[in-house]
Amino acid sequence: MDAFAKVLDPGPLAQLNSDLLTAIATAAASRAEAARAQTLSGTGGALARKDAEAAQAQARSDALKVELLRQRLGLEWGPGVARLSDARRQALIRALSNGAAALVHVDTPSNAGQAGARTVKIDVGSDSVTGQVLGPARAAEPRLQSSGLIVEVTGKSAILLSVGLTQSAHIDTGNPLSGVVIKRESVLRYEGSLWAYVRRGGEQFERRLVQDGLAEEAGYFVAKGFAPGDQVAVSGVAGLFAADLAATQAR
Repeated sequence: MDAFAKVLDPGPLAQLNSDLLTAIATAAASRAEAARAQTLSGTGGALARKDAEAAQAQARSDALKVELLRQRLGLEWGPGVARLSDARRQALIRALSNGAAALVHVDTPSNAGQAGARTVKIDVGSDSVTGQVLGPARAAEPRLQSSGLIVEVTGKSAILLSVGLTQSAHIDTGNPLSGVVIKRESVLRYEGSLWAYVRRGGEQFERRLVQDGLAEEAGYFVAKGFAPGDQVAVSGVAGLFAADLAATQAR
């Protein structure tokens, strides 16, 4: 499917990611401070209780700021970029800064061929380079009436994709992937990544990374890390996570 590709400016994404990482560090520090203040408040002193309440309020405020910045990732850059783990997104921005990667907005008239697209070939001079679809975009192309796709291009040719450059492109609509779909109620977010709990025998469950999960109506499609027949928890996930976290902190 023939398409049009426009190279995006990665600066706003880099700034937003920096703000998010700063907010995560601040939230971790205030959460630890709140825990210390809560311990001190056990002495019964009025001042200690007041400090504990202030520390808890600050921790909640900092946690809300982290959540807001994560929401901005999805609102401004689409769900594909928002689903990336913090480490994966940081690696992407590093590659964008040194010219080893480029982000491209790909459009077709009335979104033709975009549903289910996995790869896009972008013309660069007399050659072409293949990019991976991260997900749908949030900024529409009004002339084509296209919501568009966010595509990541890596490799030596990425340096040729200067910001603002418009190139012809071709969406590959015949590149199916094998995998499984994990229900939405099975998935939780922790430290910027998506996780699910898989039964490993009896009442024992292990937390497993939902790597590069693609959001679908029924849940998240994953091509690796899970297999047909895996027993994935669909209820009590919050309880499993709480027990898992408590066991980790105890160690």
